[in-house]
Amino acid sequence: MTSRRWASTLVAILALALTLAAWGARPPDLDRERTTGFGQVRFRGLGPEKWAQRWRREHRQVLTLRARLRARLEPLVQLVLDFECVHRFEGSWSDRGAPYWGGLQFDRSFMATYGGRLLQQHGTADHWSPAQQIATAIVAHASRGFEPWPVTARRCGLR
Repeated sequence: MTSRRWASTLVAILALALTLAAWGARPPDLDRERTTGFGQVRFRGLGPEKWAQRWRREHRQVLTLRARLRARLEPLVQLVLDFECVHRFEGSWSDRGAPYWGGLQFDRSFMATYGGRLLQQHGTADHWSPAQQIATAIVAHASRGFEPWPVTARRCGLR
């Protein structure tokens, strides 16, 4: 039993000696990795400050991208809200009353001009989804504004 205890102690001493030898074989500039001053710890090389600089740079890029996207999306979101207001005064999304169909009351020439593919695939606007009707209205708005909905645009404060 005592020989095993001595053997395990000898292995521990050898492991400690090898660790200390490896520690002493380190390059001298690694010992001076950190400098402290004014309550701050700074690292040289590829230490945490490099990662922090990279994170700050990428975070600035993300914030810039978000601002650009917000600037592009806000007008579209506002248009969707405007057309939802127009819909409130126009009728049901599945309104089948000719000569105007859908929730934004499209006539046949309007549907053919701004939603021709939908008209061919699904028929009149009462068969289109609300999103398809609003998308068609946004396409028309780019060239005509709220002219096709004069009364409801005034009611919504859009004119």
